[in-house]
Amino acid sequence: MQTLIRRLFLGLLIVLGAGCESTRWNWFKPNNDNSAKPGATPSVANLVTYLNNNAERIQSLRVEDLSIDATMGNQSIGLQGRIFAEKPRNFRMKVTAFGKDEVDIGSNQQEFWFWAAKNPDPYQYFCSYNDFQSGRVRRMPLPIQPEWVMEAMGLGPYGPADRYKLEQDGQVVKLVEHMTTPAGQKVRKVIVINRREVRSPEPQVKGYLLLDDATGQEICAASITSTTVDRKTGAIVPYRMELRMPTQKMRMSLKMDGLTTNAPTSGTPFVRQPMTNIEPFNLATERIEPFGFQRTEAQR
Repeated sequence: MQTLIRRLFLGLLIVLGAGCESTRWNWFKPNNDNSAKPGATPSVANLVTYLNNNAERIQSLRVEDLSIDATMGNQSIGLQGRIFAEKPRNFRMKVTAFGKDEVDIGSNQQEFWFWAAKNPDPYQYFCSYNDFQSGRVRRMPLPIQPEWVMEAMGLGPYGPADRYKLEQDGQVVKLVEHMTTPAGQKVRKVIVINRREVRSPEPQVKGYLLLDDATGQEICAASITSTTVDRKTGAIVPYRMELRMPTQKMRMSLKMDGLTTNAPTSGTPFVRQPMTNIEPFNLATERIEPFGFQRTEAQR
């Protein structure tokens, strides 16, 4: 059970790569030509516009009832959680199991952090965005970049279009982006989109893949199985998703109830707080730095 929860800690951020989508089909037509025949191959620019238009409807998002059914091998566990997100970088996800805190992941304008109760090292990992973007992080316990989280929650942005190449594969089209992880691994991020027009709850954006660029092996995959329409904004967001991590033999099913958009956030969910008997570990300096610690220039 401890191993399962520890691996879920790594998987929870990855699953957020499932993102949000819309079914405003005229954006798919080449060169915005409304007379184009349904099923015509869209341009990369039109697909990215399609994703960004949905993202522009949402400034903040909250999920009050996140249900997670996870299976690894023959072992299963049920988790509950909450998610708060605000553009451009404010994010918080807390997950519990059997009434106890298990995962805490957060971000604000200055830094990001994450903690898991069953992680082998009892640390609250954190790092400033300045240190991360300047390449000072040599070891990243999570296999994704922090900025993917906001993009994955449907807050975008998904452009510019020149990040992607377009591939066609039968009844779907794919937006493919080549990039390098913080650990230096070359990967492909793939957004899989249904070529035919569908309506919620059927997903237009079918899934997000992370592939090893050298071997094509699937590192993880998030499939959207149903969507819901936010009545306030008209945005279409995932309701049910499934995550696969083949190398870990893990599968997770997520259901997001109690979702609201563009509502004021009370309290301080986007502020990292001290944790009892848990030491803060700076990923950039690779050492423990308690709250209130000030680094000198020689230590930076």
